[in-house]
Amino acid sequence: MYKIAHILAYFLRGKGKWPDYIDWFMASCRANSTIDFYIVTDDHSLDKWAETPNIRFVFMSFEEFVSRIHEKAGYVNISGTRKICEMRPAFGKIFDDILKGYDFWAFGDCDLILGNIRKFFPDDMLDKYEWLQVLGNLQLIRNTEEVNNYYLLKRPEWSQYKDFTWENLAKTEKNTAFDEWAGCPMLIRENGKRIYWTRENFANIYQEDKGYKKMIDNTVQENTLFQYWLWENGAIYHVNKLTGKKKERLYIHFSYRKMKSIPYKGQNRVYITPGSEFKESISLKETYCGRDFFVAYAKKIKAYIIWHIKHPHGKRREEA
Repeated sequence: MYKIAHILAYFLRGKGKWPDYIDWFMASCRANSTIDFYIVTDDHSLDKWAETPNIRFVFMSFEEFVSRIHEKAGYVNISGTRKICEMRPAFGKIFDDILKGYDFWAFGDCDLILGNIRKFFPDDMLDKYEWLQVLGNLQLIRNTEEVNNYYLLKRPEWSQYKDFTWENLAKTEKNTAFDEWAGCPMLIRENGKRIYWTRENFANIYQEDKGYKKMIDNTVQENTLFQYWLWENGAIYHVNKLTGKKKERLYIHFSYRKMKSIPYKGQNRVYITPGSEFKESISLKETYCGRDFFVAYAKKIKAYIIWHIKHPHGKRREEA
């Protein structure tokens, strides 16, 4: 079995805070017991998880973290924690001391609940790829010197995404989303490297500021009029309340959505409603998506029609 480490860098700097459901995220990390999770932070409020065998804390100040970046990866114009996200493709170099001895490493967010990572990425699948996933919520990378330097690759002359480079990232304080699909993942793809390119194995929830009061999945849009999400025994599922049909997911990402949580007390199951609540149980009424479902479905139809107008010969989406 390949050894995998996951690194989360999250700094509060005395004024920030973890998501209200952070204990559920930590529980989902613990459930992935064959993967080691390193929490790089300046905050000690999660110390109760320190005795969990596969969760390890690396304490440092934000300033110490910035110094580490400059030492390992070169100068980056960084003044705030939001900039951390797009630098994550360089974590293989920035945390090379921590990652020594691991076959793969991963980075991702903590505004999510993880499912069974090994089920989605068994060893025979990891054999085939050097980089897996394309959104910043969760990516897996082969831990070799060559692959850990992929973020420095050059864009081909024909690239549509020439502005998404490490050089540009390093020059500006703004977040350029280098860790997202058009950034480093596309850079790797353009250079012909072995990348597993998909957006269809997880749930990515619309933020409320996009006009959706209910939780609607904007990644694959397998939404139903009555639906909920279930974290159970370390796996996360999308569930159709009417039919009982379950679809297992790699994770559910809340995308900074405000969630109303319940205390984590060692439960192995929690229901997540379209109304942005964690619950011990769930009723039919609580699973109704109403207007949000129909709006999302209409947008899906519109996108389908537009795409086929632009691609009359049926070119595959991922090749567009």
